[in-house]
Amino acid sequence: MKNINETILLIYNPVSGTRSFASHLDAFIDSFQQRGYEVHPVRSRSEDDFKDVIERKDLSTYSGVFIAGGDGSVNMAINKLIQIDVDIPLGIIPAGTVNDISYNLGIPQDINKAIKVLSEMKTERFDIGKANDRYFMNSCGAGLFIDVAHTTERELKNIMGRVAYYLKGISELPNFKAMKTRIVANEKTYNENIFLFLVVNGKSVGGFRSLASDASMQDGLLDFIGIKECQLNELSVLFAQILLGNYKNSKNVLHFKSDSIWIECLGEYCQNVTDVDGERGPSMPLEITMKKRGISIVVP
Repeated sequence: MKNINETILLIYNPVSGTRSFASHLDAFIDSFQQRGYEVHPVRSRSEDDFKDVIERKDLSTYSGVFIAGGDGSVNMAINKLIQIDVDIPLGIIPAGTVNDISYNLGIPQDINKAIKVLSEMKTERFDIGKANDRYFMNSCGAGLFIDVAHTTERELKNIMGRVAYYLKGISELPNFKAMKTRIVANEKTYNENIFLFLVVNGKSVGGFRSLASDASMQDGLLDFIGIKECQLNELSVLFAQILLGNYKNSKNVLHFKSDSIWIECLGEYCQNVTDVDGERGPSMPLEITMKKRGISIVVP
């Protein structure tokens, strides 16, 4: 074991997911101490306080920063690191309701297993997307289901996990309207009425583990997935196909890969609420670009 001369900042969100990370805190500290790291744990008091903690801390003084929380918490940390131009490794302990980012990185979803493998501090560089002025590691989207993440009560999310998102989203189906959009990518223009679009960097989004089955966080490309306006019965079939990951040949899906995408809403009905990694994102129109190998992540 080396002498303790490097410090890891650990920020954990006690209200994320099943609220169980606190019981793993000593195991985290012990595992990293055995490898020569001093751990500075910081407990946020709430979701809003978590953002304040990220803002207050001088991250440049640490050898790495670990986030124990969900995708939204990870997104806050990524944006802060880029904002202050500090290139230190980011570690992710999957302790949220939907942990798509850690899943896509191959991090064990069992907290104890994640702590054990990540304490080795092996790192790789990964791509990150940018929607207007907001960076995202995994996804950016708007339309059906998107506002659900921001309106579903926390207690329901903690108890039922991602099922809570699905149930609330399904309840919106009968009254949901399509958006008239103009999408520009790869020197092509698409004019489509769509219920939902997602721009994704990883395979899993919203707990759909195979949504973008051939996506990679290291290929410099983003996947655009748009669900076109269609009949309710067709939409039900399409959602079943999405669960199985075999939707890309559907006439009701627009799919392509690109490193630069422009999306604007043209009609009277416009779903301006967007989502980036589970957090409320910028309003449309969206200029989405890719920052290749833009961040260092601790991996198994």
